[in-house]
Amino acid sequence: AKRIARHLGGAAALLGRSDAAVDYYQSAVRTGMEMKFRPEVALSRFQFAELLLEQYPHERKEASDHLEFAIREFAEMKMRPSFERAQKRINILRAQ
Repeated sequence: AKRIARHLGGAAALLGRSDAAVDYYQSAVRTGMEMKFRPEVALSRFQFAELLLEQYPHERKEASDHLEFAIREFAEMKMRPSFERAQKRINILRAQ
């Protein structure tokens, strides 16, 4: 189950279970780091940032930190579609 935590986080978010989604995303980040799997860590942190921005607006700083991390990683790994989505998201955040 650890290897699919990011997907479970997305499912929980869609079902309106934000607290569960936070737990899943945190687990996904930890597991990705333990496995040294950069794409999974970056994707998990990006999706976690999106959840924070949508459901926990008082957590803007944490969301911004996750976004900035993900953007750097996406750029280095040449994950262009994810990079572009994350870049759009941080531009919106900065404009607010």
